[in-house]
Amino acid sequence: MRRTTLQRKLTLLFGVIIVAVVLTVGGITVYQAREMLIEQARRTGIALAGSIAAAASNDFYNYDYIGLEQKAEEAARDPEVAYVILYDKEGQMAAYSGQGSAALSGSTAPLSPETAGTLQIFVLDGFIQGYSGRGLDIIVPVTMAGTGARWGSVRLGLRLDRIYSRISLLTWIVFTLCLVGVFAGWAASALFTKRITIPLENLVGAAVRVSEGDFDTKIEVVTGDEVQELADNFNWMTQELKKQRISLEENLDEIGRLKHFSDLVILSITNGLITMDRDGNIAAFNRMAEKILDTPAEKALGKSPNQVWGDTDAVSVMASLLQDEDSAGEAKLRWPAKDGGHRILEMGTAVIREGDGRAVGHIILFSDLTEKKELEDRVKRADRLAALGTLAAGLAHEIKNPLTAIRTFVQLMPERHERPDFLEKFNRTVPRELDRVNNLLEDLLDLVRTPTLNISRVHVADCVGQVLETLEPEIEKRGVVVDLAIDADIQPVSADAEYLSRAIFNIVLNAVQAMPQGGTLGISSEVRNVPGEEKTVLINISDDGFGIPEEHLDQIFNPFFTDKEGGTGLGLAVTNKIIEDQDGSITVRSERGKGTDFTISLPVFHTR
Repeated sequence: MRRTTLQRKLTLLFGVIIVAVVLTVGGITVYQAREMLIEQARRTGIALAGSIAAAASNDFYNYDYIGLEQKAEEAARDPEVAYVILYDKEGQMAAYSGQGSAALSGSTAPLSPETAGTLQIFVLDGFIQGYSGRGLDIIVPVTMAGTGARWGSVRLGLRLDRIYSRISLLTWIVFTLCLVGVFAGWAASALFTKRITIPLENLVGAAVRVSEGDFDTKIEVVTGDEVQELADNFNWMTQELKKQRISLEENLDEIGRLKHFSDLVILSITNGLITMDRDGNIAAFNRMAEKILDTPAEKALGKSPNQVWGDTDAVSVMASLLQDEDSAGEAKLRWPAKDGGHRILEMGTAVIREGDGRAVGHIILFSDLTEKKELEDRVKRADRLAALGTLAAGLAHEIKNPLTAIRTFVQLMPERHERPDFLEKFNRTVPRELDRVNNLLEDLLDLVRTPTLNISRVHVADCVGQVLETLEPEIEKRGVVVDLAIDADIQPVSADAEYLSRAIFNIVLNAVQAMPQGGTLGISSEVRNVPGEEKTVLINISDDGFGIPEEHLDQIFNPFFTDKEGGTGLGLAVTNKIIEDQDGSITVRSERGKGTDFTISLPVFHTR
């Protein structure tokens, strides 16, 4: 098959570019000239209609229809004016110049109520009956100075046939100039490409000989431009290639030694390290990776993570990190251990690239944070014990009133023990105050002790349903409407069902109590799946009550902090601890007078 020469290709290319540029410039010139002329006519028409409106305003005010008719006929004497119609404020025709009409809008018909009742200026482009060309149909309101009230409308038909004649003449002139420019440019491009292509043909022949191993090939080009510079650089390149070939052979042994050293580094690194090839299979697996993942290297090499460890949540997190080839990824994940528990791993990935930027694999670097996490838990427990003094002061304040009431009844007992009304009040008040003290102590113990959690597969919809059923009397009493948007098929969470229900109960109860005059309680759920992060379920609980002051938002989870009458300030503190003990988190957003949103985040249940 015969190939098209470079000279023909360049000539054709330059010719096409010249045609495109010339026609584009010509088209833009004609278009801009057309738009400018039409816009100028539009402004002239609006100004003319405005002057008619100003002149006829008094006639409208005085209902002088003869004067209006004279104004219309006088304005229509302009050869550019097709017709003039004056309407009263109800949109009925008051005066008409008598010639031409707007075919698109029905000029002599009454104005629509929308058009007659607005102060907006309307400009329509269409054909005018009685004339051979297009025109502008302009409607301008007539207002009285000082009042701004609309007394009528002026409708003006402006002829555009002379403007379109000028546009047609300009188009033919531009087209002729473009045609001359195209032929001249094409001839110049043919001469230019011929001067370039002949030296390039010599260069191609020399390149073929070099590719066959003849590094002594040289070419001589004397043009005094970039083509000669290209030939000189080609001659220099052939000599450099000859030198590089010798140098590469000398470096092969050095590369082999460096590879051996790199293998030793990978095996000896203190973090787990895995390398993946472009097909997603494991290419390297160091000793620390074997130890942390409880997997021998011979079982992992040459296989994908799914083939080695199965389709687990941890492998899914790893796969999501490897999908992003534009940046590095980091994540913390739970890795199943042989003893039935799990390890906390911190994992980071990076893309392995060639010198030209092509991705050829991935590096996975990870470390075992299990012992660090256990240490952090011990530190948290120590911090809670250190805060016990502060909590004791708050506790003393909260139990002072119940103890005072009990002490008063005990002191009065010897004197009034025979009075039935006293005994009835004693039997009612003293147990109630004792229960109040006991509940305070139970909540305080929940803050400082580590609970024995039964972490299992928990469905959020079940916990929310139990809470709403328990609080149904309180919800109905306050006239609160529940907007429930919990997906029954949402993925289960890893939590203790009893403790999770208690946390949700505390938040829902606060939300209901924040709406004494009724309102909407919103409860919804969704799955949050961000690449590089552990998949979680979000539970959102919102109300449209009185909200929390901004200055209190960072204190609501502190023990004994409350701005609610009769509150102990322990409910949200206990709720926050319950969620944190289950590796979750809780956030709050609130605006005074608009309501509060609590969001609980819990990890999705992991299949081991």
